[in-house]
Amino acid sequence: MYHFKVEDPDKLFFTSDTHFDHFNICKYCHRPFISRSQMNDHLVNMWNSVIPMDSVVVHCGDFMLPHEVGTKEYEKYWRKLHFSTLIHLRGNHDRIECGDYEFEGKKIIVRDMAVIEVDGVKIFAQHYPCMTWNGDFHVFGHIHTLKDGTCYGIDGDVTKKLRPNQYDVGVDQNHYTPISYWQLCDILAKKRKEV
Repeated sequence: MYHFKVEDPDKLFFTSDTHFDHFNICKYCHRPFISRSQMNDHLVNMWNSVIPMDSVVVHCGDFMLPHEVGTKEYEKYWRKLHFSTLIHLRGNHDRIECGDYEFEGKKIIVRDMAVIEVDGVKIFAQHYPCMTWNGDFHVFGHIHTLKDGTCYGIDGDVTKKLRPNQYDVGVDQNHYTPISYWQLCDILAKKRKEV
C-alpha cells in the first residue's frame, strides 16, 4: 500500500474519471459536450481554475482512454494541467505502468491504491468503491455518480450501499471540477448528519 503525507491541506485536491480523449463517455454519462476537443478543453480549464501549480492532486483513475501503454499520451495532459504532484490511481481504462515519473518538473506517482494522510486524517483512495478499508475516509471513482446523485448501468445500485464516509470524487458529480480536501470534509460531514 502506497502512503503519501500531505503537509498543507490547502494544497490537496481529488478527482476521478476525467476520461480525456474518450468522447463516448459523453453518451454514457450525459456529458453536455458536442466534441471530444470541447470536452477535453473544458476539463482542463475547470481543473486549472481551482488547482494551483504547487498542489497535490489525487486522481482516482480513468484519467484518459489511451491507445498505447506508456506515458506518451498522458504527457499531453500532464503538460497542460496544474499540479506539482499527481497521485494517479489506475482505473480500468488507464494503460500506464505503476511507478514514479518526472515530467517537466512535475512528479507523477502511479499506483493502484494509496492512503493519503493530511491533518491527522487518513484517506483511502482507489478507482473502485469498496465495502471496507483502512482509514477515516474512502474516495473513489468508477461508478460515475451524476450531479443528481443517480448512477446508471450495472453500478446503479452502488450508491445505495455507500457509507457516510465514502465519496465518488469523479468529475460527473462535481461539475467537471476537482474538489479540495476542505470540500471533501464538508461533503462527508453533511452525509454523516443525514444518517
